[in-house]
Amino acid sequence: MRVTTDDQGTCMEAGFLDNALVLIAVLEKNGRVITWNHAAETITGYRQDEVIGGTEIWKHLYPDEEYRRNVTQKIADILATKNYFENFETVIHTRSGEERVIRWNTKEIGEGRLRRAVAVGMDITRQRDADAFRESIIDNAHVLFAVLDPLGNILVWNKAAEKITGYSHDEVIGRRDVWKRLYPEAEYRRTITHQIEKLISAQSYFENLETTILARNGERRIISWNTRQIGSAGHYQEIAIGRDITALRTAEDALTAYMTEMAMRLKQPIEIIGDNLHEVAGLVRDGKLTPEEIIMVLEGQSRNANQIAANVREFQKAIVEKSRKIPVAYRNFLGR
Repeated sequence: MRVTTDDQGTCMEAGFLDNALVLIAVLEKNGRVITWNHAAETITGYRQDEVIGGTEIWKHLYPDEEYRRNVTQKIADILATKNYFENFETVIHTRSGEERVIRWNTKEIGEGRLRRAVAVGMDITRQRDADAFRESIIDNAHVLFAVLDPLGNILVWNKAAEKITGYSHDEVIGRRDVWKRLYPEAEYRRTITHQIEKLISAQSYFENLETTILARNGERRIISWNTRQIGSAGHYQEIAIGRDITALRTAEDALTAYMTEMAMRLKQPIEIIGDNLHEVAGLVRDGKLTPEEIIMVLEGQSRNANQIAANVREFQKAIVEKSRKIPVAYRNFLGR
């Protein structure tokens, strides 16, 4: 049997201790270790025979004196109000020099001189790394990313959300009043809320819902929203992803204005050419024009058509060069 302690029979079976997948240590009041299971050896790199009966292990696991002092003070503060602590996270240094994040839970056992503390440490390093990776992706995404609780309070607010809205992470986390700031007009806010409620009641999410928000700097931004629910009933959260499509809509408006103006400019001269050709066709039917006159008229209308085409090309070039808001694909098309 690997685990040998003075009086562990009073707390749990040795086999359970040694085969547990979490670090388990039984400590005296002064921190002296009397039990150090196999998982503790694996996680820390320190063998049982090096640890049992002493307190030096804590200096090895927390070599930075200032950090060790802070951890000790936090533990003392917790134990001043209750005789245990839960989900207390610290960073230890293993024998190999790695840093591991450990989540600690403790419980007192025994009485009087036999009182001991059972410390259970779960290695959550991978979980923390995964969380950090996920948070990095969310924080560096180029779309507004927010997570809301069932009451609309904001739990996650990424950097893009800060940039688009002008409201910082610290200002919005745990609150829901940012929505009143983003939608200050009460009537518009009611309309949007009703629209969202109608969509969610039908399918519990919505896609490509466009709304106009008022950013902190007074600019109006057009946001295309997509949402998904995660979790179970009563404990769900709402993920809201907002894409700022203001530039796209501005480009579309510019293109629409361009097309409208071009159509207006082309309408009259094209109608004139059409009327002239119609008139010439009638004269030809009546035999009132000689072949030379017909050729002359057609050449004149051809010159008019060429001039219209030249005007269109010039107009295209001017629009493309002056309006950088028109998307590249549109500019390439117009520049042909």
